[in-house]
Amino acid sequence: MRTFISLNHGTTRCISLFACLAFSASTASAFSPAGYPGAVWMTSGRDATGIDGAYTQGMVRQGVEIMRPAGQPLQVYGKYNWRLRNINKDYYNSYIPYAGAMLSLKYMDIGAEFGWPHYTGLSTGNRDYSVFVSWSRYWSLKEWKKSDFIKALPLSTWGSAAYDLSNQNGYSTMGWVKLQADLFWLPHNFMAGPFAAYDWRLRTRNADYFSLSEVSSGFEIGNDVVQLGAKYAWRDYPKLKQQDRGMEYYITIYKAWDLKKGGGAPAKVN
Repeated sequence: MRTFISLNHGTTRCISLFACLAFSASTASAFSPAGYPGAVWMTSGRDATGIDGAYTQGMVRQGVEIMRPAGQPLQVYGKYNWRLRNINKDYYNSYIPYAGAMLSLKYMDIGAEFGWPHYTGLSTGNRDYSVFVSWSRYWSLKEWKKSDFIKALPLSTWGSAAYDLSNQNGYSTMGWVKLQADLFWLPHNFMAGPFAAYDWRLRTRNADYFSLSEVSSGFEIGNDVVQLGAKYAWRDYPKLKQQDRGMEYYITIYKAWDLKKGGGAPAKVN
């Protein structure tokens, strides 16, 4: 699925923010940032029988680490989010440039953002003032061993919770928990195997086609950058009082960087 997104006034403001950050970082003689952390995340797929249809969602973020209070990195950043699907689009389809600040702890990020959202299904926009906390965690329940039938048994989770001060979305939370049994160890550290997962997506306002609770089982192949999979899901849309089930096919990409250090970064998505 290919998605074309045009620049609007809000996007232009976000680009201007990037330019200001870059200019400030390059000209301030008394200030030397510890890093320039950034990340991109995207997931696209097809819900064969459900309410979402074909969809894509993602973000790209670039920041400047300005200090380390109590040894924890604090950054300011610019970010661009998008969320699109081909059916039931109202209060779901959106593209939003953001400016924000975030303090990163070991397993958690805490921050505040200001955005200029545009909801394509409604042809309307607003201002988004929000505070958030996000978390990610990975456990290896079994030592990685190529000679074993189950090579590895990773348990992972990611989630976020936010409050929209402009009251467009209200309180919201989304995330997932997944347990996978890796049966195949492939070249370039690709792992493949079956998994079971629970996903949620909830908010208090304009939630009819947004809020979702999903239990799924499927098969995935991937490494620390890209995952490709298929799953059978049982979905509940609580605001619609509707349930469905069926196959879903997806691809997910995540990559983090630090432009100063030239290396990777912990797998955190906001």
